[in-house]
Amino acid sequence: MNFFRRILKSKFGGVFAAVFLGLIALAFVSGDLTSGGMNLFGPSSAEVAKIGGRTITVNDVQTRTQMVFERMRNENPALTMDQFLAEGGLRNVASEMIAMQSLIAYGEKHGMQISKALIDAEIASNPAFVDATGNFSETVFRQMLAQQGIAEKDLREDIIASIVQRQMLAPVSAGARTPASMVPPYAAMLIEERSGEMISIPSAAFAPSTPPGDAELQAYYRSNPGQFTVPEQRKLRYATVNLSRFEAQAAPTEEELAQAYKARSQEFQARQTRDVSQLILATENAARDAAAKAKAGTPLADVARGLGLAATRMDGQDEKALANQTTPEIAKAVYAAAKDAVIGPVRSPLGWAVVRVEDVRAVPGKTLDQARAELTAELRKSKEQQLFSAFLNDIDGKIGEGLSFAELAKAHNLTMVETPLVLKDGTALRDPAFKADATLAALLDQGFSMSADDDAQVVSVKPDEEAAILAVEDVVAEGPPPFNEVKSAVQVAWGLSKGAERARQLATQLAAELGKGADPAAVLAKLGLAQQAERQTLSVRRADINNREDGRIPPPLEALFTIKVGATRLLPLENNQGFSVVRLDKITPNDPSQVPQLLASTRAGLSNVLGGEYARQFMVAVQKELGVQRNESALAAVEKALRSANGGGE
Repeated sequence: MNFFRRILKSKFGGVFAAVFLGLIALAFVSGDLTSGGMNLFGPSSAEVAKIGGRTITVNDVQTRTQMVFERMRNENPALTMDQFLAEGGLRNVASEMIAMQSLIAYGEKHGMQISKALIDAEIASNPAFVDATGNFSETVFRQMLAQQGIAEKDLREDIIASIVQRQMLAPVSAGARTPASMVPPYAAMLIEERSGEMISIPSAAFAPSTPPGDAELQAYYRSNPGQFTVPEQRKLRYATVNLSRFEAQAAPTEEELAQAYKARSQEFQARQTRDVSQLILATENAARDAAAKAKAGTPLADVARGLGLAATRMDGQDEKALANQTTPEIAKAVYAAAKDAVIGPVRSPLGWAVVRVEDVRAVPGKTLDQARAELTAELRKSKEQQLFSAFLNDIDGKIGEGLSFAELAKAHNLTMVETPLVLKDGTALRDPAFKADATLAALLDQGFSMSADDDAQVVSVKPDEEAAILAVEDVVAEGPPPFNEVKSAVQVAWGLSKGAERARQLATQLAAELGKGADPAAVLAKLGLAQQAERQTLSVRRADINNREDGRIPPPLEALFTIKVGATRLLPLENNQGFSVVRLDKITPNDPSQVPQLLASTRAGLSNVLGGEYARQFMVAVQKELGVQRNESALAAVEKALRSANGGGE
C-alpha cells in the first residue's frame, strides 16, 4: 500500500490522508450523500464513531473507503479489496475521518470559525475548477462535482478540515528541533551494513501428487475467493478520427492564399536583419572602457572574457525583435549603424549596455508564388484543425440527440474497434497475446471512469490531432471468475496450500537449527532439503531500503533489521508459495561523521518525525477532551459489507 506509506511518512503522519484525497483527487464523499444523489450501500445510521455532537455513520465510512479503494486501484489495477483491507485501508480511512471531525469539533468548541469567503477562496484557487482561460469557472465546478458524485456541502466540510489542520497542527509541529546527541546514533543506523542469508522452502515440492476431485476443489475455491479475485474488466468499443480525414477538404483555395499573403505582406517584403553582440556592465565607467576596447578592434566577446563575463549573441534580429530583446533605443541605434559599429554605453534595464553590430544581412522578399508552399502548409493545417473540431462537435451533438454508436459509425464511415475484456492497464486476462496499442492506452482511463449505461463519448487521443468515439460494451465486476475458467489455477493453489503445511514444518525446524549456529548446508542435508531449498545471500544498508522508489521494503531485507546477529526469522511467501528463513550473520558499522550530508539530512528527518509526533499527541489530547467514542462492531460490519460488495472473502 504505497499510498498509505507515503502519507504516513509526511510531517503530520496519517492524520489527514482522507482530507488530502478529498481535496486533491476529488474522490471522497463525506457525510450524508443523499443530497449528492449517490448512495453506494443503502441507508445505515449505525455509528462508527461519535465526536461530541458529531457522528460518523457506517454509510459515511463505507462510501469513503470505497472511494479511496477505487482511487488506489487506478494506480494499481490488480489491487483487490481483500489486499486493501489486509493492509489496514479501512482503519486508516476511519481514523482519518475521526481525526478530521475531531479537529473541526475542537475548533468550534474553542470559538474557531472558518468563513465562507475563505472556503470560496480555496475552491476558486483549485486548478480542478478552472476553464480553458485558466480562470475559476462555476460551470466547471458544478460539472466536476456532478461527475465525481460529490455534494458541495461535503466538499466544503473537507475544506474546513484542511484549513483547521493548517491553523492548528502547523503551529504545534513548527520549530521541532532534534537534540544534537540524537543525530549520530540514528545516522549510524542508516549506514550500517547487515549481511546474512535467506533460505526458501517451496510449497510446490510437497504438493500432493494425486489431484483432488472436483468437489474438493470447488470447496477450496468457495472458501478462498480472494485468491482468485480479478479486478474489474471492461470491453470497450471505439472509432478514431484524425486530421488526415480532412486533408482533401483542407486544401486552400487561390483566394485564401492571396488573402493570407496580403495579411502577412510585411513579413514577405525585402528587409534587413542584424547579428549583434551585447555586453551588460554594472557601471557607466566600466561600460565606457569596454566600448573603447571594442572600438579599437577587440572582439566584444574577448572584451567580456577579459572581465570574467560573457557577451550575449543575437543573430537574425529585425528591429522589432531586437527592441524586445534589448530596448527600443538600442535597436534604433543598431539599425542606424553600419557593420562592425560599436554602440554605447547605453542605459538599459539591466545596467549599461555595449553593443557591436557583427553583421548586416539582406533578406530578399518573397512573391506569392515563392511563399506558396509555406502558406499552403499553414493554411491546410489551420483548416484541418477547424474541420476536425467542427466534426467532433457535430458528433457530440448527435450523441446528445440520441444517435447510437453504430448509427454514427455507419453515417460517417467510421471503423469500429472492439476490445476483448481488459483490465484498466490494458491487460486481457483471457487473451495473453493481446497488447493495448497507443490509441487504446489513451482511452483506458476514460473508458473505466464511464458507467456501463453512459452514452458514447468523444475522447481525445492526441490533442488537436486525433480523437475517438468511445463506448463501454460490457463490464465484468471485480470478483472470482467462474470455477470452470480457473479450475487449473484452483488446482495449483490447492496443491500449494497442502504443500505449505509441510514447508512450514521444515522451515520451522530449519530456523531453530540455524538459530543455534548450525551450518546451513548440514541442516538442509539432515532435513532432506539439499535439492529443494533455494539459498540467497543478503547484504543491505537501512538507507538503501528506505530510499526505494516504490516505497516497498522486501520482507527478507526488513527482517535483517529486526533480529540480532545469529538469530533467524521465519517468513511466509505470498500465495502459499512456501516459507523463507532469514538469518543475520554480521553487522558492519560505519562512521557517520565521515558523511556530513548524512548527518544534516538525518537531523532534518528527525525534526520532521518529532513535529509529526507532536501533532499526533495533540490529536490524542483533542480526542480525549472531546470524549470520542468508537464502535468496533460497526467498523467490523463495514469491513464485511466492503468484502461482499467487492467480491472478497468473508
